[in-house]
Amino acid sequence: MRSPRAIDTLLSRSAFALAGAGRPGRELMAHLELAAATGPAYVCARFREGRAFARESARIDADYYRRLWTSAAADVGATVTDHPAGILSFQHGDRRTLTQRQWTTLDDVVTVRASLDKVLVNGLLRDVGVPTTSYVECRLGDLTPAVELLRRSGAVVVKPARGTGGGMGATAGVSTMSQLRRAAVIAARRSSTILVEPQVPGSVYRLLFLDGELLDVVRRDPPHVMGDGSSTVRELILAENRRRLEAGGDLGLQLITATLDCVYALAGQGLRLGSVAPPATRVRVRNVTNQSGPADSHTVREPPADELVREARSSVRALGLRLAGVDVITADLNRPLAETGGALIEVNGGPGLHHHYLVSDPSRAVHVCEPVLRRALGLT
Repeated sequence: MRSPRAIDTLLSRSAFALAGAGRPGRELMAHLELAAATGPAYVCARFREGRAFARESARIDADYYRRLWTSAAADVGATVTDHPAGILSFQHGDRRTLTQRQWTTLDDVVTVRASLDKVLVNGLLRDVGVPTTSYVECRLGDLTPAVELLRRSGAVVVKPARGTGGGMGATAGVSTMSQLRRAAVIAARRSSTILVEPQVPGSVYRLLFLDGELLDVVRRDPPHVMGDGSSTVRELILAENRRRLEAGGDLGLQLITATLDCVYALAGQGLRLGSVAPPATRVRVRNVTNQSGPADSHTVREPPADELVREARSSVRALGLRLAGVDVITADLNRPLAETGGALIEVNGGPGLHHHYLVSDPSRAVHVCEPVLRRALGLT
């Protein structure tokens, strides 16, 4: 029988070979990677429930944002009209505006799309002196720059270079050559080029800016499940997803997916998807934070360091955004990034406003939709 490490190496080489077949090959390998990494039981469960999950997730997402915006409209004295596809129209006197889930009319589509180009964003931020991670951009055909960066750094994050947000296609905790190859195939499914950057120690914070004003700060930890002594991690993830669906958005708008990032996060804890975690054991099921739930997200009321806020604000201005969520990783929010070895990792146009409501202590949540709607209607 082959060892897990031998299987991992074989799969990584297969991924690289299939990737040479272009986008269809990358798509096929991404599905094979999921089957190999998570096992047939998870794949069968996801296939059986996946379409229902996807359909319900979209409905829950739209309904949850409808609740947020309707509440904000009541606060500002605006009327709301519901339209298909999650579009809402608001009227306050002769003033009108539209939203679609987290998207508003504050920023034009070109500016928002530009914010999805991570290479462009990093270049603009360096021009204004904002600390960002060192990175390399490469293609599947030549991962040499990524290999060199991995050797220098010890661990890296692999993500699509362009066209995605919300952590899609990203794999963190990559520490071996075979892991690098496999993560590169996953990222390349969503972008023709890949961005590889060092793993930065610290917590992830989302700073939300509106026209230069800092509205809120949220610390976002990776998602977790709690062991019960009898269920496998795979079963715990599926159960958590069902709870999120049944809660109508109050336990999170994204479901937890078992990708390579999940597999590597578990491996770092000595676990697999088939492992049974002891009762009351907190199991981190992703390294990236985009699928975190309220139990993993925390409102931060203490003001960050002035220099850190200035750096984050400068990044938003460099992109020309009015509404933006800035993600930073740092070990200490009360010190400048340069002092902690932290970095600004992403500037999100059209940021997920639900992150500021779905927190561990809802009484501390900042209702950010209200000032955003006031500004979109031109009331302030």
